[in-house]
Amino acid sequence: MTSRRPSDPAPRWGTPRRKSRPSRGGLIVDVARLLGWNLFAWQRRVVTVAMEYDRITRLPFYRTVGVSVARQNGKTTLVCARIAAQLIVPGSTVAYTAQDRGMARFKWKEHCDRLSATPFAERIDRIEHSNGREQLVMTNGSRYLIVTPNERAGRSLTLDLVVVDEAHAQEHMGVVGALSPTMAARSHAQLWALSNAGTFRSALWRHYTDSGRASLDDPRSPMCWLEWAAADDADLTDREAWAAANPSLGQKGGVTEAGLAADLGVLDAETFRREHLNQWVDVSQLTGIDPLAWAACRDDELVIGEQVCVGLDFTPERDRGCVVAVGEPVEDRTPVEVVEHTSDLERLVTRAAEIARRWDATLVMDRGGPAASAVPALERAGVRLRLISLTDFVRACGDFHDAAVHARLTHRGDFRLTDAVAGATKRRVGDAWAWKRRGGADITPLVAATLARWGVVGSDEFSGAPTIH
Repeated sequence: MTSRRPSDPAPRWGTPRRKSRPSRGGLIVDVARLLGWNLFAWQRRVVTVAMEYDRITRLPFYRTVGVSVARQNGKTTLVCARIAAQLIVPGSTVAYTAQDRGMARFKWKEHCDRLSATPFAERIDRIEHSNGREQLVMTNGSRYLIVTPNERAGRSLTLDLVVVDEAHAQEHMGVVGALSPTMAARSHAQLWALSNAGTFRSALWRHYTDSGRASLDDPRSPMCWLEWAAADDADLTDREAWAAANPSLGQKGGVTEAGLAADLGVLDAETFRREHLNQWVDVSQLTGIDPLAWAACRDDELVIGEQVCVGLDFTPERDRGCVVAVGEPVEDRTPVEVVEHTSDLERLVTRAAEIARRWDATLVMDRGGPAASAVPALERAGVRLRLISLTDFVRACGDFHDAAVHARLTHRGDFRLTDAVAGATKRRVGDAWAWKRRGGADITPLVAATLARWGVVGSDEFSGAPTIH
């Protein structure tokens, strides 16, 4: 028997409706209905709370409105209804932005097409599509524009409504810093920001998420925040978790269980959680090594001694590879040095074998990694190999990270290794993590260094190395 879900699921974090205040939310619901759209219950909840106003001044209580919800739940219709309601007010100026100007233009055109296909078209004077001057102009003088999402956005404008869509894509606060002053002369103006959960790069949306959650119990806060999301420990297959993040689930025109189930079989867990469960994956499990901590590990004087372990790694695309050597600990610090970093993988394997034989070193490799294809050649070359499992690779990644944070390793500022550290992110492996090889950056120097260090700290050959139980 299927459990009956509420048609209006409450947000996980939501500014409460304060019934002592009147709201213009009904106006937006009516506008949407006149345009042929029946808003979902969650959308009606958003506009009812967001459009509360003061009985005396008639001004909105909320200057900023944040809406966080999983993908495909109807953000576009909600945005269009809010924009249409504003454009009905004579002389209004509305600005829209998204990930970049190209996407903003695409979505702006979608909004214009939607509005033009409704009775709202009778109020439209013209739509200008010339690049850089796009605008929808109303017969009452109101305008709907797009702006480029950067620190110069809309600087010459005076705006009544700003919509920042797909806000998770903004990696800094520049666009809001530019757009907020454009509303300074409009006491009734609002900024609406909408998105699903972001990543560690989503600086703007992380700021709004933290600020919004913190503002819920403050009746004086100028921010309205509504966020539908699954619990942090929710199972990916939990239908109730799906419903918590998808308030339109099962409703006519809303998200379907079949659609989510199909994506569950296609998307990786991290993406499914972000896109469909509206979960922020733990930032500490995504970011790499803090650049300040890495810089503090630099020591140009400490060099590798006689006892060495060597690490070898290839990119998944097999277009680059790296050999790194790590020496025995000196006062609890292991020196790390890049030996070779090249696109010539055949030469790299030969070089790794030469180094391992010359230094009588163990060559450490990830058993399931791209470089494992070189194992037969290395065995024929008489190299002493140590192939580590995924479990040990996860441990090695954590060990290298902690060693960098606590300055238990040293490097000499080699740009190849420093660039790899700067470009590294993490991927989930059960409840732990490992370096994420895919994603654009060549991190083979970091992975090879991680493997080589694990060969040092996990081996009894090295005096002073900690014992691994």
